[in-house]
Amino acid sequence: MDLSTGDTLKPFVPKWGSPEEWNEAYEKVENYLRACRINSRLHRARLIHRILLRVSARGPAAGSEPLSTLAIRETKNLMEEWFARLLPLPEGENGNFAHVDGRVALLLCDAPSRWPYAFLTTDDLPPDLTKAMRESMLVAGPNLEISNMVPREIDYGWFPEIAGGTIDSIGRRPLLQALVVWLIFLLLLAYVFYKTHQL
Repeated sequence: MDLSTGDTLKPFVPKWGSPEEWNEAYEKVENYLRACRINSRLHRARLIHRILLRVSARGPAAGSEPLSTLAIRETKNLMEEWFARLLPLPEGENGNFAHVDGRVALLLCDAPSRWPYAFLTTDDLPPDLTKAMRESMLVAGPNLEISNMVPREIDYGWFPEIAGGTIDSIGRRPLLQALVVWLIFLLLLAYVFYKTHQL
């Protein structure tokens, strides 16, 4: 597959931010793409260059967000745009769900291994990649509905007064609870000892 993505490698000289910040952003985006199983170093370098160019063109954020955060956000935006081109977005779904569905479809069809240079490319996408990702999309079940669980009283069985009082008193006294358990255990041992030594 041709690696050209319609944009030639332009020299990257950022007009804002320190070199340390840009290096940190590069590293974060590289790790993110590696987590997406983009194993080709060449393709990863091209994508990082493209992403950092977009961040640089947008300029610094109004708030005090680190540059690496802006770079990861730009990576996610680029992925959402790419997934929206490839996959049919169900009605009412927002970009976040498209991103999740796209990531799942990408991994299920093993796209990073089968098409190592196709991820986030804009030109000459292999038609079998689109087909494989659409077939791998998970179809959700029925819509989730909010339900209410009403707490009910504990059923103590035939002797509610005795059982309820005993459970409450033992629950309030952990030492008593431990003593009762040990007493039962010792009685059981004594019974076994008596039965075995009776002969």
